[in-house]
Amino acid sequence: MDDSALLPVYGQRDLVIDHGEGCYLFDDQGRRYLDCVGGVAVNALGHCHPAVVAAIEKQARKFIHASNLYLLPSQLELAGKLRQATGYAKVFFCNSGTEANEGAIKFARRHSLVKNETGPLKVITFSSSFHGRTYASMTATGQDRIRQGFGPLLEGFLTLPFGDAVALRRAVDEGAAAILFEPILAEGGIWTHPPEVVEVMLSAQRRGVLLIADEVQTGLYRTGTFLACEWMGVKPDLVTMAKPLGGGLPLGAILVSSEVASSLKQGDHGSTFGGNPVACAAGCAVMDVLQTPGFSRQAGETARRLAEELARVLQSGRSRGIPVGEVRGRGFLLGFPYGGDIPALISRMRARGVLIYRAGTDVVRLLPPLILGETEIEILVKALEESLLEK
Repeated sequence: MDDSALLPVYGQRDLVIDHGEGCYLFDDQGRRYLDCVGGVAVNALGHCHPAVVAAIEKQARKFIHASNLYLLPSQLELAGKLRQATGYAKVFFCNSGTEANEGAIKFARRHSLVKNETGPLKVITFSSSFHGRTYASMTATGQDRIRQGFGPLLEGFLTLPFGDAVALRRAVDEGAAAILFEPILAEGGIWTHPPEVVEVMLSAQRRGVLLIADEVQTGLYRTGTFLACEWMGVKPDLVTMAKPLGGGLPLGAILVSSEVASSLKQGDHGSTFGGNPVACAAGCAVMDVLQTPGFSRQAGETARRLAEELARVLQSGRSRGIPVGEVRGRGFLLGFPYGGDIPALISRMRARGVLIYRAGTDVVRLLPPLILGETEIEILVKALEESLLEK
């Protein structure tokens, strides 16, 4: 296929996707691949889930777009489902994770100005984090490779070393509007915040610093609970969501506490496409499936089984001198350090019918759908075992 009309920002691509079904993608030659990339954590229910497809078709026959000048039933329904699942007072819909993070930063600064006309406006983030590629979210991202060459960046952001509780306490003492964090640094190496950092976050929140949880990749049971912050023991003031929310369609959301919501008025924010009725209809279907009785429990059991099998393969690999580390992550957001050639490993896995990707520079990342079964675990583990041993 001729891709010369596309801006070459994604590198060379030679796999042509024809269709998907459940946990699998199929290329234009009919070859089947177990999809452990999942559209980069989007396809929590796999490909073409019947409930999602039916919801999209039903809404598309009614109307596809009308804008936020009017009340949209599927948008109202999804907002209600999110509020019921999380307890947040208000929901704002947008189109993506980066847009959700941009909005949350705006809301936090607006709230700080309403409380105190002079701020503070500083937003604290962490090294190795990833919050998006638009300007505020890119500035907040703690990776030089993402920000380099696009300066000047925005003012009012402070990136601290990941895991440094002393630096975080000092920065909070100097004044901040918010701390923006990922419960697990998914793009930056599958890292989890140490308990002492979480304690400083909670202390800062009690002092009036807003906590913004970027749950774009960790939310909707990806890590075992509806929001990853639940197992962290944190109730943020704002939560950003996207990726799996629209069932594959572009959809983001910001969950807002009642206190922060009270600082916002008509005209403070908006989006033409945000909360698109078709995307919201798909989102309602996603929520219904995820909250089916027993679904999260079964997914949790499968995730534990997957982690155990991965640990076994990696331990076996280390005993044979293969440069692999321990399993990182939680639920269906897993990874492991690999000291070899990761692009080559990705290619060897693909040749065996399994799609994987990387996180950061030296970590292999697995993002399988939450509908993964025993058969798929066996396929993944066998392919990984063979690919690690292949020279």
